[in-house]
Amino acid sequence: MGTYVIRALGFGLYPLVDGFGPLVAVAAVIAAGDRAYYPASGSHVAALTEGGGRDRLYAAQATARNVAFGLGGLLSATAVSVAGQTGFALIAALNAISFAVAAACLLLPRSVRPRASGAVRAGERPGGGYRRVLGDRPFMGLVLAEQAFTPAHLILSVGLPLYAVSALGTPLALLGILYTVNTLLIAAGQLPVRRFQRHARRTHAMALAGAVFVLSCALYAATAFLPSGLPRTCGLVAATLVFTLAELLHTAPAAALAAGTAPPALRGRYLAVHQMTWSVGQVLALAGFSALIGVAPPLIWAVLSALLALACAGLLRLAARLPASAVAAPGDG
Repeated sequence: MGTYVIRALGFGLYPLVDGFGPLVAVAAVIAAGDRAYYPASGSHVAALTEGGGRDRLYAAQATARNVAFGLGGLLSATAVSVAGQTGFALIAALNAISFAVAAACLLLPRSVRPRASGAVRAGERPGGGYRRVLGDRPFMGLVLAEQAFTPAHLILSVGLPLYAVSALGTPLALLGILYTVNTLLIAAGQLPVRRFQRHARRTHAMALAGAVFVLSCALYAATAFLPSGLPRTCGLVAATLVFTLAELLHTAPAAALAAGTAPPALRGRYLAVHQMTWSVGQVLALAGFSALIGVAPPLIWAVLSALLALACAGLLRLAARLPASAVAAPGDG
């Protein structure tokens, strides 16, 4: 609820901004709410559900998020095209209202309560804080493996545009189409893919996702050898479809494995450390992809594939070191 309120206030302040300094301050407040939301939400889901139900709810969240991304992009483009500069203020106001409504939803009486095994029990006090999290070697190994996946998720939004401009000469309009296709497929495919994974151990499901990411990197690299025009466009579409499958395979088991590995009393701190991989990954992806493109465009795919291969090997080794209940196949529970 706090992260919703913070973002509602932040977007509500955007129309009042009249300089660069206030703009940075408001954007920082909203970014802090965004980053804090994910470990809080992950902890909430972990407290409400267990087993396969946890994976299903994470998958449902990912589906709703991508539907909202698509609708939000459509509504934003419409608002700006119809209302011009006033459209930006309208977008900010609608965002503020949506976060306020989301916070209000959590105030409503709920029929589902946190399970005793998922919530912190009375009298149970967390000890060690972040030192305990950082000292948990198997979990930090999982965080390190996840760090290789976060730049992979940013291929379509960061890596491919850089590669397309520098090495392929691809029209930017095509990249927008690929992004739209990816968003729609994520929204439609997350729950079916979760059902496909229900009998797979979560570490192994993540390793399979990593292998598919590597395949998508190979396909993106191969597009440079295709003739420009329709052949290259078809190659980019095929690579994006494989990339989308990798995203679908990775999302739910990664979230459920991190939540299941964390002890209930410190789950929020564990998931906060796990979520840091996205903040670090966004910085590394932009700087790293740009540097690699500057040296030799194909390096972006080679380096990313090598990191993912190491992460997959690490996940298979971690399967025996992480809690068995977290690694176990989610089933249908």
